[in-house]
Amino acid sequence: MSGRGNVVLGYTSDTTLMLDCDLKAEDEVIRFAKGYTKMHDLGSVVVFKTSNSKQIDLFKKKLGNYCVIFGKPLSWEEILFHVEQCLRLGIVNRQFANMRSLGAITIRVNAKNSRTPAPLPVFYYKNGDRRGIGNFTRYWRQFRAEG
Repeated sequence: MSGRGNVVLGYTSDTTLMLDCDLKAEDEVIRFAKGYTKMHDLGSVVVFKTSNSKQIDLFKKKLGNYCVIFGKPLSWEEILFHVEQCLRLGIVNRQFANMRSLGAITIRVNAKNSRTPAPLPVFYYKNGDRRGIGNFTRYWRQFRAEG
């Protein structure tokens, strides 16, 4: 036994709207991200696949775990509003929504273990402000290989 543990690193923000979308079809998350950012003027948006799942939906589409990062910086009150809306829409689950009481959102940037690699980008929609995305991706680039 080597005694080597794994350190999981995350990016934490109280000004960037970041959503953790577990057990969703990729096309559903992408469709949501693009439509939601346009509807609410949240700037550009990027979707990362955070891990695979063995589950499928009723149409035999593979489900996965994703995170969505929006570009426009927001107040914490605005972030709380959007997390609540996304919970109502079913894009995030109750466990993720409950984390908002901590005063910030954290999204993993590196590998969890040998079976769960670092998140990988699967979609980017250019829609103006991208500061939140830039901050997240700089951190992700620096630490994605750790773990």
